[in-house]
Amino acid sequence: MNKSNPTSNDIAKYLGVSQSMVSRAFNPKASISDDKRAYILEGAAKFGYRPNALARSLISNRSGLIAIALDSSSNPMYDLQARILASEIQTKGGHAILCPISNGDLNSAIQRAFEYQVDGLIIATSRLTSSAIEQCERYSVHLSFINRYISDFQANCIGLDNKDAGIQAAEYFFKKGCSSLAFIGSEEGSMTCEERWLSFCQRTIELGLGEPSKISASFDLESGMLAADHLINSVNKIDGVFCANDIIAIGVLEKLKMHNVSGIKIIGVDDIPMASWPSYQLSTIKPPTDVICKSAVEDLFSRIRGSDEPTGKYILYKGTLVERSS
Repeated sequence: MNKSNPTSNDIAKYLGVSQSMVSRAFNPKASISDDKRAYILEGAAKFGYRPNALARSLISNRSGLIAIALDSSSNPMYDLQARILASEIQTKGGHAILCPISNGDLNSAIQRAFEYQVDGLIIATSRLTSSAIEQCERYSVHLSFINRYISDFQANCIGLDNKDAGIQAAEYFFKKGCSSLAFIGSEEGSMTCEERWLSFCQRTIELGLGEPSKISASFDLESGMLAADHLINSVNKIDGVFCANDIIAIGVLEKLKMHNVSGIKIIGVDDIPMASWPSYQLSTIKPPTDVICKSAVEDLFSRIRGSDEPTGKYILYKGTLVERSS
């Protein structure tokens, strides 16, 4: 055996097993007994053997690479999604490539992903342009979306039930006795924002609270702080605010504290770690992020391996209201 650079064939001969069994031992999804896998991995480790991913991709005609295109803003939610997606892709035997969407340029992120000849692409953004869709259609790469549904497009979407989130927020304020409400979000082109706003608005009207005010804001802290100025200067004495996400809500809380404004209930969406900090204690609607990300990866791999076909389904999971003191 060449101990300085052993091959899978060397390991197979040394251990008295087939070369294909050595390959299966290094594939977490392959069918092999736990004892046999442990035996092969221990023997391989003794000689420092590692499988050649490039050679394996040439043989299988698959790169094993899965690209993740997601927003690169300061929202901690995207970091959490990236970690969960990458971990789940590795569990499935793949390798994750992160392609951040810088300055909203999804087209460039998609192009970078395809340059790596990926087997699949997960797009995690609420903004998806028609040009990006056309770009995806030109390549024979399997797609899954998170939090963005495209009708009549052969790719499934997995995400939070945004309409239910808006309903939960409206009913929360009703229960708390709020009478004048506002929504902060309305980012142009964001399906997530639009669905949360429409369901929130409809439910507040049904509850007899009237139509809430709508304040434009991007999904970032600075926009939340700017939007808070409308609350401070409002003649309607708004006492309940539903923010499209937690980072906006935290911006609102920061500005209200700066002006010593109290008596306004705030609720966000995402339950990012900052939401539970003592200085914020933000009430929020917590999505099952683990479940959503794992479902997206499972959906993608089932099609890469030929066991399923995309049907354009919109698979939704309801969030859970986390009540704190905000």
